[in-house]
Amino acid sequence: MTTLETISLAALDDVTGGISQSAQAKQVCNRQQYDWMAAHMVPDRGLKPGVQRHVVLHDAQMCGFPLPK
Repeated sequence: MTTLETISLAALDDVTGGISQSAQAKQVCNRQQYDWMAAHMVPDRGLKPGVQRHVVLHDAQMCGFPLPK
């Protein structure tokens, strides 16, 4: 028999696991570092110094940060 239960948002704070708890996410999801990378973003094929756009977009998606403009 299957039962359904509604989980409150407060209860979700206690949930562990998932992508936000992965080893990669723990290394990557640093908002200060992300903001610096977004400020120094260059096109994917850019030759000048900077962080390529696809790297910034990946981190934004993994960490739930807003996408840079």
